[in-house]
Amino acid sequence: MKSSRDQLKRLRDKILHNWYLKLFSIVCAVILWAVAYNIENPVTSTRFANVQVTFVNTDVLEENGQVYTVLNNSDVVRTVTVSASRTIIDDISDSDIEVLADFSKMRLDGTVDLTFTCSKYEGNVTFTASSSTLQLEVENKMERYLRLTADVTGTAADGYIISGSTIEQNQLSVSGPESIVSSIATAKASVVLEDATENIVTYADIVLYDSDGNEISQDRLTLGSSRVRVTVEVLKTNTVPLIVEAEVTPASGYLLNGEMTADTTEITLAGKSGVIDLITEVVISGDEYIVTDATEDVVFEIDVDDYLPSGVTRADESGNGVVTVTQLVEEIYEKEITLDTSRIEIANVPEGYIVEIAEDAQATVVISGLQADVEEVRASDITAAIDVEAWMEDEGLTSLTDGRTYEVDVEYTINSENVEIVSGSSIGLLVTEETDEEE
Repeated sequence: MKSSRDQLKRLRDKILHNWYLKLFSIVCAVILWAVAYNIENPVTSTRFANVQVTFVNTDVLEENGQVYTVLNNSDVVRTVTVSASRTIIDDISDSDIEVLADFSKMRLDGTVDLTFTCSKYEGNVTFTASSSTLQLEVENKMERYLRLTADVTGTAADGYIISGSTIEQNQLSVSGPESIVSSIATAKASVVLEDATENIVTYADIVLYDSDGNEISQDRLTLGSSRVRVTVEVLKTNTVPLIVEAEVTPASGYLLNGEMTADTTEITLAGKSGVIDLITEVVISGDEYIVTDATEDVVFEIDVDDYLPSGVTRADESGNGVVTVTQLVEEIYEKEITLDTSRIEIANVPEGYIVEIAEDAQATVVISGLQADVEEVRASDITAAIDVEAWMEDEGLTSLTDGRTYEVDVEYTINSENVEIVSGSSIGLLVTEETDEEE
C-alpha cells in the first residue's frame, strides 16, 4: 500500500514539475499548428452579384387580405460577400447562397430584415451585403369582375367591311392592389386587321385601361386570363338601288307637289359572297304604302332591315336603317288674271260684218295649280281667241244684227304645263254691218 502511494506521489511530482513550462509548450504548439494551418488554408472571401431574395411566410399577408409590392428593387441584393477558409470558399457556388425575407417579421413600416445563409457550411461563413432590408408597400387586396370586349382595329380590303366580333368570354376576373384594381375602367382584347377579306379567328392579348384611356401595367395584377379567343366577321359589300313602290292620291281640291322623294336612293349591303352577289336591288312595297284622299304631306318611315334577305345586313350599321320617303301634298291655289282685250284675237268674222270688242269689255281668267307655279304665271303667258263663225254655229245663228253687242265665249290657252285654266270670262263684241262706203 505504501509502495503504491509512493509511486503515485512520484508520478504527480513528475507531472507537476515545471508545469508552467509544459503548459507554455502546449500553447506554443497550438499556435504553431494554427499558423501552419492558416498558411496552408487561409481565410478568404468571394462576391456574388444580384442575389434574389427568397420570400417566406407570405401567407401572413394573404390571410389578412393584403398584397405587397417590392419597392426600390430591394428583392435583389446587388452584392453579397462571403468570407470563409479557402477550402470552403472554393466549394461554394451562387446556388449555395440564400437570402431570406420572413414576412412574419415585417415591421409596421413595411421593412423586413434579410437573413443570409449558406446551405453547405452553415456557421462557417460570414456575410457582408450591399443591403440588408427588404422594402415593401402593403395594401388591401381587391378583386373585380370586368366586362371584356373585343377592340378590333385596322381595315378590311376594298369591297369588304368588318361587320362585328364575338369573344369567347365576356367577363374577366382581376385581383391585386386596391389602388390599381379600382382604377381599371375597361378590359379589351385587341385585334388588328389589315386588308381582311374573310373571317378572322385569333387569340388576342387582354389589355387594361383607365378612365383616360391609358394602358395599365399588369405586373402587379393577377388576371383570370391573359389571352382570349376572338372571332372577327368580315363581309363582302354590294351597293344596289333602293326602290320604294309607294302611291299617294290627293283628295279633291289638292295636288301632289312634285315627285315622291327619299333621303337615299341606294343602299350598301353586306353579306357572304354567295348571297350578296345575287342582290341587284332592294324593293319596298305593300298596302301600307298606298294612301288615298291625302290632304297633307305624306311621310313614310321605312325600316330597311325589314326588307333585307336572310344573311344580309346594311354595311353602315351606325344608323338605325330607317329611310324617310316624302310626298308633298298641297291645296289647289287659284288666281284671277286680267287680260288686255287688245290681245284677244278675233277670227272668222262673217262677210259683210265688222266685229269689235266693246269698250267696257273685260277679259279675266281664273287659273289653278300649285301656288309656286301659279304665282309665276303672267298675263303674257295666256292667249285669247274668238272664232266668230264657230260661236254663231254653236248659238244657231245665221246672221248678226247691226249695232248689237253679243256676249261671246273666249277660248283661253295658257303656256304652262303645271297650271290650268279654271274659267274665263266671255267678252262683249259689237257688231256692225259694212256699208258701201266702207267697202
